[in-house]
Amino acid sequence: MVLLGVIFLVQFLVALSAAVCMIVAAVRHAEWRGGFAIIAACAMAAATNECEAFWEISLPFPFFDEPELLPILVLLVAGAVIAVANKGTVMPGIIEVMRNRRSPLLIWGLLLVSIIPNAAKAKWLWLAFLSDDATHEVREAVSDAVQFLGDILLLNWALLFLADKHKVFGLRAGPHNALLRQHPLVEVGRGTRRVAYKLGDTGFCVKFYRPPEEKMKRSVRRDVGWRRFNKYRNSCSEEVHIYNIFRHHMPPDIRSRMPEVCERVFHPEWGWGILETYYTNPDGSAIIPYDKELRRQSDPAIKREIYRQARDILCALVELAAPFHEPGNLHVLFAKDGSLQLRFVDFEPESKALIPLEFFWPWFRRRKLRRKSTRFLAYIRRRFDIDIPVETEIG
Repeated sequence: MVLLGVIFLVQFLVALSAAVCMIVAAVRHAEWRGGFAIIAACAMAAATNECEAFWEISLPFPFFDEPELLPILVLLVAGAVIAVANKGTVMPGIIEVMRNRRSPLLIWGLLLVSIIPNAAKAKWLWLAFLSDDATHEVREAVSDAVQFLGDILLLNWALLFLADKHKVFGLRAGPHNALLRQHPLVEVGRGTRRVAYKLGDTGFCVKFYRPPEEKMKRSVRRDVGWRRFNKYRNSCSEEVHIYNIFRHHMPPDIRSRMPEVCERVFHPEWGWGILETYYTNPDGSAIIPYDKELRRQSDPAIKREIYRQARDILCALVELAAPFHEPGNLHVLFAKDGSLQLRFVDFEPESKALIPLEFFWPWFRRRKLRRKSTRFLAYIRRRFDIDIPVETEIG
């Protein structure tokens, strides 16, 4: 009996250690916390299941044949609550687990602690495969052995997975991610969802969703909550993806107008963000979108040059069917000699359409960008009295 108790204690500690590893991973990686919390709850439930005798004493319900099911249910519900509280991180966490090279250990471990032990002590299976029934003690011993093997696999997976996630963080975030901890963030602009910060004197700026403690519209807060830690739905993260597409598929004239540095960064409270080259004019002011620059300019020649560059860039993007949604997202950079160049700063990576056909259909993407660009350029020409013939518009 003492030996049996020691075996159960070892099984419990092994399963508990696996659960603790996943809890540590969930605390470390906010962007995967929801998915990790569910897996940690399953591991805790497996540890709880190892203490049947304890629960029979602690929860002596005469109407409950398996009292350990109650704490197991509580743990699973707690994991679900944590996942809901960290919305937007459930599927990324689960996907990250399944993509990990150690995932077969997890799958087999879960099967060996849940389904296979129950099958191992099923009387009809023994009769079906062994022509003779085994005693209840033998079936229970086999079931316990299978479950213990599952606990070992879960612990092995959790330790290896935790080590893997610690090593690959630098591969998910850019090489300049450490600068966020070393330099002050000075706000230089904000929108309804995101805030831009100058990153000390590094020559970089970063953009994040507005901090969670700030007041936002309920719909905006809900949308940001789903996206903040989700690398696949976060607008800043998507901008980096679009930047990489531009960098590899655009002609030299377009590439020369892109930031020299554009990386994905991660903040433990604000989630995923984007780090870019911070452009300033000779007077030290930050560059601004070209429609706003036109508003403050009085020289007709400068207005025509800004308009001409915007038109030529948009014509090239339309011809290339570039994944570019907002014609107004070009900024004006002045040089010391007074010349100017339009630069890409915001890529607006996400289509606002309910069904984004342009994502799958280049022809539709080209058509939609042409229509938006023509309308926007016509507005610029009319609003700022730019005397350039209409024949030069996008056709």
